Amino acid sequence: MSDLRQELRWMLMVFCVIVFFVVFLAMLVSMWRLHKSELSELPNFHASIAVEICWALAPCVIVFLMVYPTVKAVFKV
Repeated sequence: MSDLRQELRWMLMVFCVIVFFVVFLAMLVSMWRLHKSELSELPNFHASIAVEICWALAPCVIVFLMVYPTVKAVFKV
C-alpha cells in the first residue's frame, strides 16, 4: 500500500511541476510577444466571456486531474 502511495505522490509532484512550467512558459512567451509588438494600446480581455470561462475551468480541471487518481488509490474504487 505504501508503494502505491509513494508512486502516486511522485506522479502528482511531476504533474504539478509540468503544470508550473507550462504556465510559466506561456506567461514568458506572451510577455515577450507583447514586448516585441508595437501596440500603442494594450488589448482588453476583461469583457471576454470565453477568457473568463477558461480562467474558471482551468483550475477545476487541474484539481480534478489530481484528485481522481488520489481517491482511486486511497479508496480502491
